[in-house]
Amino acid sequence: MKKCFVAVSGGVDSATALLLLREKGYDVEGITMIPFGKELVPDFMGGETESAREMCASLGVRHHAVDLSTLFSSTVVADFVNAYANGETPNPCVVCNRYLKFGALADHAFSLGAEEYATGHYVRVKQCGDRRVITRASDPEKDQSYVLWSLTQQQVSKFVAPLGEYTKKEVRELAQSYGLPVASKSDSQDICFIPDGDYRAFLNRIAGDTDKAGDFLLKDGTVLGRHSGQRCYTIGQRKGLGIAYKEPLYVIGRDMKKNQVILGSNADLQTNRFTVRNASFSALDFPSGSVDCECRIRYRAPFVRSTLTPIGEGRLLVETDSPVRAVTPGQSAVFYDGETLLGGGVIE
Repeated sequence: MKKCFVAVSGGVDSATALLLLREKGYDVEGITMIPFGKELVPDFMGGETESAREMCASLGVRHHAVDLSTLFSSTVVADFVNAYANGETPNPCVVCNRYLKFGALADHAFSLGAEEYATGHYVRVKQCGDRRVITRASDPEKDQSYVLWSLTQQQVSKFVAPLGEYTKKEVRELAQSYGLPVASKSDSQDICFIPDGDYRAFLNRIAGDTDKAGDFLLKDGTVLGRHSGQRCYTIGQRKGLGIAYKEPLYVIGRDMKKNQVILGSNADLQTNRFTVRNASFSALDFPSGSVDCECRIRYRAPFVRSTLTPIGEGRLLVETDSPVRAVTPGQSAVFYDGETLLGGGVIE
């Protein structure tokens, strides 16, 4: 009987994943990370850890809680703050998955005797030659492969994903059939360390400097008005600008040194070429030459045929067959071969 530790969060997905694995004959234990406390989120209650512990206790499953708050602050929060300081829009889940959920938390599980490691992510995992690869979930509406692009082959090699063949509706029905009290628990939609969704207030409190008002400019330098602070805006944004103009305007760039937000037309947001940094691949070695694939530039963006060309130091030039809109620095460009997740990189 294989020992599998399941990352449980107190929600319906991870609880159902644990029970599915136990039904398949695994010797399961639950493991939960404590990513932060009141030092980061003043009104933090810590209910997720307790909920996960109670769920495991009710099932007669051993539970482990691991305090990773120091690492969370030095990696996930630090990256989040630095990205905004550099005019980027980060994706903290990508960082968390690599360094905490599939990094330190999984390493702790293996140190306690785990042979495999599972989560409630909606993806599938299969053997492909001498590699274990992540493929997209059968339900495209729930597929979460996008946020797992940064995992290494070593991390994927011991990863189990029980929910990849199910829809969310089916998972809730399974949870109800198991009698789980979390069967109807709502999904979390916000970044976990900003539960109220107010990024600007969080950054003003954590980053040590306050976001300041500045100018809205057209790309030709024409001043159109005042913005209320750069942290409020992201590439492609149209709503909330408060600018009256003869045509619709969108955020097309930011000048951090001059504290300016650059506005332009929808056409200004279209491109066929961009670069990524910190690129990595789990399904293949880092390419030495050009690679054809499909690329997704946001979590729910359409897939577009693309060619990747290495340009040194973990960077890639991405050239798309058709224009993509609002390529946003700091977000992830994620690469696929059909259903198979190849890897990705951070958009520059």
